[in-house]
Order: sequence, then structure tokens, then C-alpha cells
Amino acid sequence: MSRNLFAKLEESINNRKDTFLLTITEYPDEKLIGAKALLWPDGDFCTEASLLPLNVMELLAVQCNKLVTKKRSGTVRFMWKDRLVECFAEYFPSPLHLIVAGAGHVCEPVAEMGRLLGFFVTVIDDRKEFANRERFPNANEVVCQSYLDYFRHVDITEKTYILLLTRGHKYDVLSLNELLKRECQAGYIGMIGSRRRISGVFEELQQDFPDESFENLYTPVGLDIGAETPAEIAVSIMAEILKVKNQKSGDSLSSQIKRYAKMGFHEGAGKWTNCSL
Repeated sequence: MSRNLFAKLEESINNRKDTFLLTITEYPDEKLIGAKALLWPDGDFCTEASLLPLNVMELLAVQCNKLVTKKRSGTVRFMWKDRLVECFAEYFPSPLHLIVAGAGHVCEPVAEMGRLLGFFVTVIDDRKEFANRERFPNANEVVCQSYLDYFRHVDITEKTYILLLTRGHKYDVLSLNELLKRECQAGYIGMIGSRRRISGVFEELQQDFPDESFENLYTPVGLDIGAETPAEIAVSIMAEILKVKNQKSGDSLSSQIKRYAKMGFHEGAGKWTNCSL
């Protein structure tokens, strides 16, 4: 792959765009076998093979449409001038976007774990002394901006996971007011806070959103593992996010084997071996 094409692929991933890397594996002109191109869901096309005819590129885009729709890698074949053209399309999904609003002490381990888990991590705070690269060297983005302005304009999709770890309930209300107005809803919104703080947020939001059930708002945030330190709270939060992302129960895996242990492993062996982790 040329440096230019690799740079464009890297740029697309950093900009959270689904991208397909196409590799020509069969073509009448052998010099073009192995040539690569990039294809995006909106139909944009970029190739390093300048000799590839325009109508072939258009056919490639059309033939790859099923893979683009299904968001998966695969091979496409078609005839061009009575000769076979074959191409392998490798899918590079856009990373999940984790937005952490509030750059306090809990945010630091959350941002680190988010990166370890493959999220594109954005840290947002309206205070320069908190939102800076010195505190978050590994975050993909560190934004110093008001929460209202940020959540009013940021792109949000089902791949967006939002954590509200702000320093006060008024900032949660401002943020949620903007988020609940959005046509496309985030895959997850979690909010940290005490019962009193959460109650106050809901009371204010009910005035503007009287019909909102807030079922998709996870608060208090995290799984119940007795977390106390910032690192433990981060584990609790990221575990809940993975639970939602993967649509799993969050139960202990050992609970399954314990049920079959009571039956006797011999009697329950068939069911146990069919259990998937």
C-alpha cells in the first residue's frame, strides 16, 4: 500500500468513518493485480492504481455495495470485457466513540481503559487546567469547550457512548437537554451522581421532556462491584458499557457452572459443554 493511501485510511479511522480497503486479486492486466483502493459507504473512491479504468472503479463500487450494507469483509467477482475481475474488500469499522464529559479524577482511568478497549476517546471539560494533554496524553481528543456548545454540535450515532462525570448537576442538565433533543440517539448515556443529584437532574429534565422515560439513561453509572477508588469506578463503568455494547447480562460466568455443579457434572455435562462464554 502506498504511503498516501495508508495516510487516507488512517485519517478515515481517526475521523470515525467506516472504510473498505480493496485489493485487486484477479485482473486482465497482471500489473494491476495487488493494486489497492479505498471505498467509503457514501461512494467515495480513492485508488493508487492510476491505470485502473474509471468504469472498472464504478463497477467495483457497485459490486461491493452488498458488503458495504452488511458491513463485512468479502470477495467480489464480476466480468469486464469478457474477463474476470476479482477483488477482496476488507472492512475497517469506525471505532466506537467514547465521550467523557468532566475531566476530574475518575475521568483519567476511564480514558485509559477506553483506549485499551479500542474506543476513540474524547475528553471534554470547560476548564483548561483539567482539559489538557498533560493530564490525558493517550486520549484521541481533548476538548476545552462548554458542555452546551459541544453536545449541541458533536456528531452522535448508535456508536457513540457518553459518560457524564461533570462537577455539578447543572452541567448534567445542560448536557442532557442537548442530547435528548438529538434526532439520533447515542448507544449509551451514563451519568455519575448521588441519589439526590440524580433526582434533581430528573426533576429539571421532566419540565422540558414530560413524556421522556429516560430508560436509556444509565444512572447511577456502572455495575455494582463495590467500587470506591477512581480506578475501581472506571472498571465498573467500562464493564457496564461493554455489557450494553455486547447486549449481555453482566452476570458472573461462574454462575452457570455452579448451577450444573448442583446437578452433578455428569448429569449436567451436556448442557454445560453447550454453554458459550
